[in-house]
Amino acid sequence: MPKIKDLSGRQAGPASLAEIMGQDRQGQPKRLTLKGNYEEPSLPFPRRMAWFRKVQQLAATASQNRESYPHKLMAVANVMASIGNVCRLSLDEMAARAGTCRNTAQAVIAWLEEKGALTWNRTARKHSNGRMVRSSNLYTLIENFKGLVALIARTVRAVWRDRPTALSKGNECHGMPQQVSFMDRLEAQNRLREVRERREPALQARWQAVRT
Repeated sequence: MPKIKDLSGRQAGPASLAEIMGQDRQGQPKRLTLKGNYEEPSLPFPRRMAWFRKVQQLAATASQNRESYPHKLMAVANVMASIGNVCRLSLDEMAARAGTCRNTAQAVIAWLEEKGALTWNRTARKHSNGRMVRSSNLYTLIENFKGLVALIARTVRAVWRDRPTALSKGNECHGMPQQVSFMDRLEAQNRLREVRERREPALQARWQAVRT
């Protein structure tokens, strides 16, 4: 997974379990945004092709078990494996190269993360006006789908999947504003609180098992 370089000259404090598992300290789902200087995950071509073959095996296993998987899975995975040593591309560009739509590309990424095949982070860069602006997402292709990094990726995805969906635009046009009522927001907050209370003991136990 990407590692942020500490340029402050002092030892940073240990990250909380919530931060590692994709939550802020109040338990709200979030993704780490990489800013400034950070190490980009890089894979050479042979290892990216090995990753792609493993994804093909995942799809074949799902077919044998009669499990559903996203349409255009292999097309999107092929784009991700072929971009270059560093997998950084906007969803719109990824979808265009795979010959599909943005929502399908998102569904493929979500499915692959649930399988422990990848994880991703938001990135931000400083604009000429001095403000930080969002940049393309940075993807980490995980080579060992059953290793520690894959386990953390699947856990992060599980928490992210249960975030409030009432605030999502779903399949609507991304350029259209969405009307969300106060009751919708309140219901989403209550649901997130229930999910956090239900998952926290299991996450704590898993984190302690990983550390030992």
